Amino acid sequence: MSAALSLISRQGYERTSLQAIGDAAGYSRGLVSHRFGSKEGLLWAVLQRVFTHWGHETLAPAVEGRVGVEALHAAIETTRASMHAAPEKLRAFYALLFESLGPLEALRPKVAEFHRRQRAGVAAWIAAGIDAGTVRPDVDAATQAALFMSALRGASYQWLIDPDHVDIDALYDEIKATMTRNLARTPT
Repeated sequence: MSAALSLISRQGYERTSLQAIGDAAGYSRGLVSHRFGSKEGLLWAVLQRVFTHWGHETLAPAVEGRVGVEALHAAIETTRASMHAAPEKLRAFYALLFESLGPLEALRPKVAEFHRRQRAGVAAWIAAGIDAGTVRPDVDAATQAALFMSALRGASYQWLIDPDHVDIDALYDEIKATMTRNLARTPT
């Protein structure tokens, strides 16, 4: 799976063959096919691994115990750190996400479900902030969660495409400021 992620990051899904993945991993194409069934099966396993690692091993510990704007800020900082530490992994992740729009249509429902779970998690942070009194009570948690995810993904995507002309840190800082303005309850 690491070999697939690395190759997809460098050359894209279409130009990455099972043979190349097997060679890079030190295995035969036949073993890769046997283990995952197909290239799409391998790629779904890679996405699941990335989803699980990000959600459970990276994001959850960073956000643990936080709600509302504080949780969103922690998610942004965790994303920022990941972008700077391993942009090639995120490039492959985004490449696979976008493949579900085209040649990997079978992955589309699975990727859509991943996005739904992420939005629901963010909406839960926002709703918990409303309950805790740190987020305005008139906020629509689901809509703000979708806006947050859109901003975060869009900023990351733009930087991955054009890192010399997109200041990812400035964008992340602005997303933090925007979400604070959108959500934070003003002191009374």
